[in-house]
Amino acid sequence: MQEAVIVTFKKYFAAQPIWLIAVEAFLLTLVIGYFDYVTSVEVNLFMFYAIPIFLASWLVSRPYGISLAVLAGVIWFATNFPSPPLTFELHVWAAINRLCYFVFVAVGATAMRKLKEETTARVEALTLARTYEHEVIRAGEREQIRIGQDLHDGVCQNLAAIDCATTYLCKKLETDQLSEADRLSQVAVARQIQEFLKQTIVEARNLARGIFPVQVETEGLVPALNELTLKLGFGRECTLCFDSCGDVELQDPAVAVHLYRVTQEAVSNALRHSGATRIDVHLNREDSTVRLSIHDNGCGFLPGADNLHGIGLRTMRYRAELIGAQFNIRSAPPGGTTIDCLCPAKLSEPKIPEVVPS
Repeated sequence: MQEAVIVTFKKYFAAQPIWLIAVEAFLLTLVIGYFDYVTSVEVNLFMFYAIPIFLASWLVSRPYGISLAVLAGVIWFATNFPSPPLTFELHVWAAINRLCYFVFVAVGATAMRKLKEETTARVEALTLARTYEHEVIRAGEREQIRIGQDLHDGVCQNLAAIDCATTYLCKKLETDQLSEADRLSQVAVARQIQEFLKQTIVEARNLARGIFPVQVETEGLVPALNELTLKLGFGRECTLCFDSCGDVELQDPAVAVHLYRVTQEAVSNALRHSGATRIDVHLNREDSTVRLSIHDNGCGFLPGADNLHGIGLRTMRYRAELIGAQFNIRSAPPGGTTIDCLCPAKLSEPKIPEVVPS
């Protein structure tokens, strides 16, 4: 029953503008003052003044709550003007005590509201951070599945073909006498094995780049992004362009990997959903920061659209927060979409993200 009453009051005040709540708290203070005036001196109603003061401090603002507390103190002083046996000095002292009580209620209500807001924000931030972490883990699991399929369909098949070819070659070499035709056949088999090995090396190198795409050395991000745009743009009607200027220096390879993954996700999203005919990727050095910008000329989306809260964008934003970068996305149909990621050029270690609740 008590919880139902609290929920009802919350809904009642939540549906009202702040100015109306302020007026209601003021009128309630006057009503309490009136009843305090018409009752006898023995009936003390000063405790009831705390109700509008608390509501004003909690729902409106701290200054307004303190102002209402001062007003309540004045009203109490006027409505309970001293009558025998109280003297004027004792009445003033009592009024000061009441005023301190009213101000304490206002300050306490404001502190409670601030504590509640901070606690709620922390809980939401932790929940959102955990959601981002789960999405990154799921993205990693999907990447592992893809790598496993590539290993099974590519490298493993080539290794099986090499095994068969080497078995055949060994059987031929076990014979004592070899004719010219057999010798030529063995040369052909050896060349086939060599070709299989070359293909396997290429596929293994591509898989290694997929696992850790950015070189450990400084400025390894530039060739990695150049290769990424070439690979994603191959065989498509959409034109992918990459350019870089300035001395792009990233001390931590993990930072470069996160920027690479942000670019990979942004370009993939644009290719799948925007209908763009051109995507530009820029990596520039600006003073002590590195700016990564991905722009497409696709359909874009309106502010507040559902795709602004998709897994891909949330994962990109979380990766940016992990490296202490600023992540911004702008879109204005039909002007396409621009994603900017601004991060420090030199970062000794990734920062712990501070997620702001939505």
